[in-house]
This record gives sequence, structure tokens and C-alpha cells, in this order.
Amino acid sequence: MRDWLLAAAIVVLLANLAIGIDHSGRQDLSGRATVADGDTLTVNGVRIRLKGIDAPELDQLCRRGEETYACGRASRSHLVQLVGGARVTCSNQGRDRYGRVLGVCEAGGRELNRAMVESGWAVAYGGYTAEEMRARAAPAGLWQGAFDRPLAWRQGDHSVAEDGTGWLARIWDPVVDLFARLVSFVTGGNADEAV
Repeated sequence: MRDWLLAAAIVVLLANLAIGIDHSGRQDLSGRATVADGDTLTVNGVRIRLKGIDAPELDQLCRRGEETYACGRASRSHLVQLVGGARVTCSNQGRDRYGRVLGVCEAGGRELNRAMVESGWAVAYGGYTAEEMRARAAPAGLWQGAFDRPLAWRQGDHSVAEDGTGWLARIWDPVVDLFARLVSFVTGGNADEAV
């Protein structure tokens, strides 16, 4: 009987340890943030990738009219402005393939992921489709000129799009628009509920 009790105690101890490890890996992160680029920041030494968005790379160039500009740096500057020195709180949503924490973060009562897409300084990347559609319609941020989506730019020759959207966007954007309309119809108007 004593062996069974000891075995049960060990199982309970191991289960609690496993739950504790899992819980600590999913903990929320809060503190002062350092902004790396338009979709990555560091809180308490933990690198966090804003989930559901994709911002231009720091050295990415875009075009507004006849002029090129450093849209990656502009995107970073906008995130710095949104954070504004406030305490940042991030909900740990897992990790990406590079080991960074995927997070939904807020500062000053504002969700940073959503605000970056709404402002046009990041594009939807698995979330925030309705916000991207509003930014495009405005046009706001990147949508005021020509740019390659960050994913296409990372995979391409790092040139500036000539027609305002880039080659991948010409193929992908109609698919995203159709998907957003379908989701909006099914969910009664909120395209992000199903994304």
C-alpha cells in the first residue's frame, strides 16, 4: 500500500511540475519595451513578435509618388510612438519558427498589433484583415504609395514595387479580399473573428 501511495505522490508531483512548466512558458510579459522594428519588441529581455501582423523590414524601401523612403524605419517609428514609454503587456501566444514569443501586446490601453495594421504601418498576417481593408481604403501608412508586402520583400530582390502593390500582392490581395468578405458575411461583420 505504501508503494502505491508513493507512486501516486510521484505522479501528482510530476503532473504539477509539468503544469507549472507549461504555465510558465505561456506567461504574460509586462514591462518597459524596446522596439526592434514594426512588429518586434523586447520586454524584460524576451523578444516578442507581434502576432497576426507583418511590418516592413527595417531596411525596406517603399515609394510615395516619385520618391522612395525608408518605410521599415517609418514603421518602427510608428510602433515607438504607440508604445510612447508606457508599460507594455503581452499575452504569450506561443513561439514562431525562430523561437521568438508570439504576442498580442498593449500599451496605454491600446492593442499594438491592431493599431499597427489600422495605421497602415503593418499588414495583416493571419489576423486583422478588416483593419487592413480600412487602412487600404483610407489610404493610410504604407497604402499611401507603392510597396512590396514584407514577406514578398524578404523573399525577393529587395526592390521597390512600381505599381503600388508588388507582384505577390497582385496575386494574393484579391484572395484576401474575397476571404475577408466571406468571413465578414459569416460572422456578421467582424472579419477577424474567424481568422
